[in-house]
Amino acid sequence: MPDTPAALPRPPLLIGEAYGRREVPLTGLPAGVVAVTVPRTSKDGDEVLLRVPLDRKRRVKPTIVDLIASDPVQAYDPPPGMSSGELIKVLSTRTYKRWATIEAEFGPQEAWRTAVSLIRSGAVVLRCKVVQTTGFVPDSWRLTQSWAHLREDKLTQLRGHPDPLQLHAELLHAMTGVPQLTNENALLAATPPGRTVKVPAGSATGTEDWRVYEVAVRSAAVWWSAQPRTRQLTAKSLVGKSMRDTKVPWTPPRRQAFANLVGMPFDQAVEESETELRMRGPLRWRVDTVIADAAACHPWLGLPARGLLSLGLIDCSAVGVLLIENEDTFTEVCKHPKIADRWLCMWGAGYATHGLAAFLKAMAPLPVAAWQDLDAHGIQIIANLTERIGRTITPVGMDVSLYKDGTKYRQKPGKQEENLKLAHRLAVSGPPSLRDLAAEIARNGGDGCEHETLYDEVLPTLADILNHHLTDGSTATRLAEEAPGRADTA
Repeated sequence: MPDTPAALPRPPLLIGEAYGRREVPLTGLPAGVVAVTVPRTSKDGDEVLLRVPLDRKRRVKPTIVDLIASDPVQAYDPPPGMSSGELIKVLSTRTYKRWATIEAEFGPQEAWRTAVSLIRSGAVVLRCKVVQTTGFVPDSWRLTQSWAHLREDKLTQLRGHPDPLQLHAELLHAMTGVPQLTNENALLAATPPGRTVKVPAGSATGTEDWRVYEVAVRSAAVWWSAQPRTRQLTAKSLVGKSMRDTKVPWTPPRRQAFANLVGMPFDQAVEESETELRMRGPLRWRVDTVIADAAACHPWLGLPARGLLSLGLIDCSAVGVLLIENEDTFTEVCKHPKIADRWLCMWGAGYATHGLAAFLKAMAPLPVAAWQDLDAHGIQIIANLTERIGRTITPVGMDVSLYKDGTKYRQKPGKQEENLKLAHRLAVSGPPSLRDLAAEIARNGGDGCEHETLYDEVLPTLADILNHHLTDGSTATRLAEEAPGRADTA
């Protein structure tokens, strides 16, 4: 059995507008464009779920569709030859524009050509009415999520600042007296503005957009000046102090540029309401000009769970994804190069978020493994996520023998009774690979064992266990045989 199985080939991947949709065959669509259903939305707690619209006979018979790019595209790459004025017209779309408005702005002859080129570039989604089942007529467009995130920054860049010299001086002043930004200050000082302000070459922010740079630098200056502090700054209070406006959004490029500048993940530097998905492994993420490397970021790369659907270009050479339930365990696993150099290790804080499920579905056919607590909820988390991503998840470090010898945690009687009922149910209907564990938990009255207590037993052999699951036959063939069938709905 080889020690280092070859990684599955992974093309660049854009997670975005196709999620939760199904392709609709229409006539007359140009190359590079597909029609997809417009998803219906529903709520599961705080999460918004997307579902394919079906009629009473479970058929897809849409009256409206969206035209989107058929292939992965760069996160921000305007069509060749588009002028700055035309790009400003596109980016001025706040929510959506009616087709009549688009024809008035670009001219009746150019509107369709412009719309198609923007769709192919991943810039807009064109809403159309379906005519006689296979025909269509344009109705309106909106910016894709990726472009909507970049809208304000790009408009600022295109329109320029009325007083570049003043803005340049303000930013230099903001960094004065902050020793951690001495190098950034020197780089900016050596990059005098012309008619526009420019991001200095070699900036630690990793961006080329001035607005992204400005928000990151001003916020980093405030953040460093506030250290150490007993109470962590919130994301809103930080931007309120740095930009004097709490409504300035923390877009994905701004978050990552700030994280690059302060040298730690965004959700560690500030307090925020949104949970981040933490990653460590062979994955690179780029949205516009900001690049983050999950193999080089320390201690990990944090990406916003709700923003994953619009996060741009992802290039992953991992042999699989390893999900880890608890934060401390995730940190320990990331310290093992034999695992983190080859597997994409992820922590998503317990039950799967919408963003995590979307990410894992988009990463198919990479195998997914999971190390959870050896309790009823650990099994239920795997069952929940298996259903949501539509393919098998392999449990690791969750053997019955480990559970029997493991330290059981204390529970309140009411909680233990709930876990006992859940264990009985999962012993019958849970993932087949975990039914024996669920039955053993039920025989023990619902007792659970946290995987933080099993480091000595699992961590030394975890890399070999993961490799075994990859090298036991053809990965792609095995996954296809085991998968319960891809779900049509999100």
